[in-house]
This record gives sequence, structure tokens and C-alpha cells, in this order.
Amino acid sequence: MQLITTINGMKAFSRQAHMDGKTVGLVPTMGALHQGHLSLVRRSKSQCDATVVSIFVNPAQFGANENFTRYPRDLKKDVDLLEAHNIDAVFAPEEAEMYPEGFDTAVEIGQLSSLLEGESRPGHFRGVATVVLKLFNITDPDLAFFGQKDLQQTVVIRQMVKDLNLRVRLVLCPIVRDVDGVAISSRNVYLSPDERKTAKLLRRSLDRARELVWSGETNSARIAGEIEYLLESDPRIKVDYIALVDPASLRPAERVVSGCVVLIAARVGSTRLIDNAILGPPEATEEQLLQAAQSGTPVTTGPIHAPGLEADNLRRQIESCRDCAAISSVVLPPREFLAKYLKSEYPDLATVRVLVIGRDAPWNGEHYLYRNPGMRDHFIERLFELVGARDYAEFKARFAMTDALRCHSIVTPLPERALSNCARHLPGELRLFPNLRAIVVMGEDAYLQTQRWILGRGLGQFRRLDELLAEKGWASEEVSLDAAGGRAVLIVYCYHPAGGYRTTLPIAHALP
Repeated sequence: MQLITTINGMKAFSRQAHMDGKTVGLVPTMGALHQGHLSLVRRSKSQCDATVVSIFVNPAQFGANENFTRYPRDLKKDVDLLEAHNIDAVFAPEEAEMYPEGFDTAVEIGQLSSLLEGESRPGHFRGVATVVLKLFNITDPDLAFFGQKDLQQTVVIRQMVKDLNLRVRLVLCPIVRDVDGVAISSRNVYLSPDERKTAKLLRRSLDRARELVWSGETNSARIAGEIEYLLESDPRIKVDYIALVDPASLRPAERVVSGCVVLIAARVGSTRLIDNAILGPPEATEEQLLQAAQSGTPVTTGPIHAPGLEADNLRRQIESCRDCAAISSVVLPPREFLAKYLKSEYPDLATVRVLVIGRDAPWNGEHYLYRNPGMRDHFIERLFELVGARDYAEFKARFAMTDALRCHSIVTPLPERALSNCARHLPGELRLFPNLRAIVVMGEDAYLQTQRWILGRGLGQFRRLDELLAEKGWASEEVSLDAAGGRAVLIVYCYHPAGGYRTTLPIAHALP
């Protein structure tokens, strides 16, 4: 391992590495190395031929009220630690080497550097961007490795890399935590034993945010309120900010989708700590969450209502449901239902005006409408004729389709218990569509389910479907649905398109 202290020496090292056909990985640090830094070192060694760790306490990123001289420094200890990890070079320049007399240039990122940490620490990201650009130019890395804990820093640097057409690729790595859950940071040495116990609340509050999202909560303000309530339970914590943001723009997110990030900054005693969590489905790995944060669909605050964690949660609830396992007529797999297709078929849920409820998915999954949109069997032909759609594209532009029963059944009529079990999931599907104006209920099973377990009517409070449809083959009523936010929704009842001799004439004229 080489210890390099001059810019020319570092440039010569990188130049030779590239001439030898090697890839160079850079792990930029300010020293006081810990397991978080070492996780980046291991990642670099696994992906690059040569790994360089820079150690430089950058004065340009410390504000007027931040004690630059107090920042922990122990170069010998850091070098010994890195030597044990068998890296290729340590670049540890003096301040005069990086900022010689007469130095008068800085990198300004713009809006990204004025939010959150930038607002709390004016000028901080100007110093970060300036020194990182210098390090990129000096070490000429192919990949540079950063930790998720300083997420905003990585977002700022990524913007700089994009805008200035730098050739380096950034790699974001997961947060490393101590056994007590506290995110590892060089600043943790300033915490007293009691303050260390208090610091665990940051992680606990992030876990609370995950629990809320996994239970179906996607309102950012309510999640932030829960976090604040938990943090303020200890008077030693002074919250700087709690933010749920789009990971690319750092703009506030009104509604949580996969990849949304919750950021916390707070003082525990005199020590300022930051932490964050990427929100997503509980089955997602850390790497998957990082990918969602870096390349997922941006969070929108305008009229577009993209399928997000509500759909993920609903899908998971339905897939894990086993309530019908004891009903002999129900065959559990495969489960075909609307939530499975939202992300691929409905980029904007606000376009759906009418939800169509059938009976259950067909035995052959390949014949299912969303799996094979070009197919035109008897059921699909009759469905399109019923609602006035010429083809699948026209159907999807206005309608969505789901099932009264999520699992296959081999009997008619369906067991009431199966219908009641699946009715627990239907309100969740209704909530997904902010502009839902009507529901088309096709066939006896869906009719019974709607009357009994969606509208909550007893057996003597509604007519048999044959009696209701006797005059014109369809009937309608307008109801106020809690699952639709209390809005008035038109429900149109009709025979199932594949129901044999009983048919319903087209009802397109009755639909909004």
C-alpha cells in the first residue's frame, strides 16, 4: 500500500494504473475511519482492480459555527487500518496542497445544495462539491463509493457529475449500523453514554416510518408527525428537520411511493446526527431499495397518481391471504387480481373512472385480460361490447378490472365465506383510484359480495339479482362509499358476460 501526500504523486499512481489496464475505485473520506468507511472499501475492492482511499479533513465544508479543529484526526491509525485491508493507495494531502495560496475557485450546485442540510449548514455543499471535484480530477477514478447515510451529499455530487460531464460513476452503499442500531459516524465519539442511548431513537423513528408504510399509510405529513412525536419523547433530542422526499430532486413528497426517502437531522446534546431510510415493500433488500431510490419513478406532487406503496401493500396482503384454504372448492394459486398489474398497465391511476368487478380469474392465466391484451375470446368480446370499448387500449384508458374472488373456484355459486374474505381487499382497490366514478358489478357472486360486504346490507335488504335485472337486464344505484373517500359512486349491476343465456345489453350510455 502506498501513502501518497502530493497531487502529482496521486496523479502518477492513477495514470500508471490505467496504463496497466486497471480500474480505479475511490473512497473519499475525512479520516477517523470506522466500519462504515470500511464497507465502502470492501465494495471498491470487489468491483475495482485498484482501490484508493482519500483522507482529507476539508475546511471548506465547515460552517462558521462548526468546529473544524475539533474534528477527530488520527492518520497513523487510519493508515494502519487500511493497510490491514490491503488497499492500493492512501491519498492524504495537507491543506496547503489542496488549497494553495491564491486558490479562488468553488463549485456551486444550485437548488439541491440549498435544501435540508444546505439550509441548516449554509455553504456546506459548496465546500463538498469543490473538494470532491478536485479529488475526482486528481485520482481519476472509474468508480467512486459513497454511503447512504450522507444521501444528500451523494445526490449533490451526482448532479455535479451529470452537469460537468465527468466520466466517474457513483456507487451508493447501504448504511452501516452499530449493534444498537445507531448509524455509524465519526461524530458518535462525542456522545456520552446517556446520549448514545438517546441516539437510538433516530433509528427507532425510522423503523416506525417503515411500519406505517407497510401497514398502508402513504401520507407523508402523517408519517413525519409520528416520527416527530417519537423523537420529542426525549427532551435531549432537538429536531432540526424531518423530511420525506423524492430521492432524485429532494423535493417534498406528499405521498410515499417505493424509493421515497425519509431524512432526519437532530442534535443529541451538542452532537448533530443525521440518518435516513429508503421506504419500500418489506420484502425488498437493501440493494433493491437503493436501486429504487436511484432509478425509480420520481415522486410526483401534481395531478399524476402513480401506483405506489398502496398497491404494493395490497398485493402483499392478497398474496399472503390464507383465509380460504379450508374451503374445498377454492384452488389457491395462481392469484390474479388488479394490484398485480397496476405498475405495468396504469402509470396514472387518476385516469381510471370505472372499476369492473368480475367473478374470478380464468383457469388459464394466459387468457387473463392483462396478460394477453391482444386476445379476443367470448368473454373479452362481450366485456368490450358491454362497456363500449373497441379494444384493450380503449378499455384500459378508462376502465380497470378486478375480481370478486382472487383464487380459482370450481363451484357455482361461490361459498359466501370466500366472498366475504375477498371483500376485505376490495375497499383497498377502490382507494387506489382518486377519480373513480362508477363500479360495474357483473354476475351473481360479485353482486352478493357488493351488497353484503361492501355496502353492508343484510339478506333481507336487497333483491335477488334476477329480480333486479328483470326489466332491462341491468340496474344502477348511486351510493356514498367510504372506500372512495365518501364520494358518490354509481354502481351498475348486470349479468356476467360469460354467464350463458342471460345477457345484458350494452351499458356504455349509463357510465360516466
